[in-house]
Amino acid sequence: MVASLEISEEPATATAEETKPRRNPKLAAGAALLAVAAGVIGWQAPRVVDMLTKPAYLGEPAAKVAADLGCDNYTQATTHDESVYRFHDQGTCSLEGTVVTITTFDRASDAQAFESVMKALIPVVHPTWQGATYAAGEGWNVADARNLTPETATLVVQRLGTGATTVIPFPKG
Repeated sequence: MVASLEISEEPATATAEETKPRRNPKLAAGAALLAVAAGVIGWQAPRVVDMLTKPAYLGEPAAKVAADLGCDNYTQATTHDESVYRFHDQGTCSLEGTVVTITTFDRASDAQAFESVMKALIPVVHPTWQGATYAAGEGWNVADARNLTPETATLVVQRLGTGATTVIPFPKG
């Protein structure tokens, strides 16, 4: 018995139905939904990141800082004069018997401008305040309303758990 194999030289041809790409409606709907979700995430992601990384006191009322400090007798400033520097809110309160002025800002650049004013004005207006110190962080500044003591500034940073104390430079003389 001899078996023979026949090999055809002609390629097999498929019908038009067999070559048509299959379309899966669930896959198409899933891809469209994924594209929409990616678009929304891409659009909202910067807002979410800003919200999650925003400094705690940027754009907040000074009363929030006062509450977090455990201040007594908080009083919001009755005037909002931005002729020298821009700020969001300002007020005073008593921190362990020392009256402090709290200032909050809308932008970090406003806080930096305020610090520049403090460093330039205090040595001129109060030349006897050698070692004058204030506490500041992103979006806020707290200064002893009388003589800017390092003890008060240090207490503020400790209570808020953020920020730093800054000694205002005085000319050596």
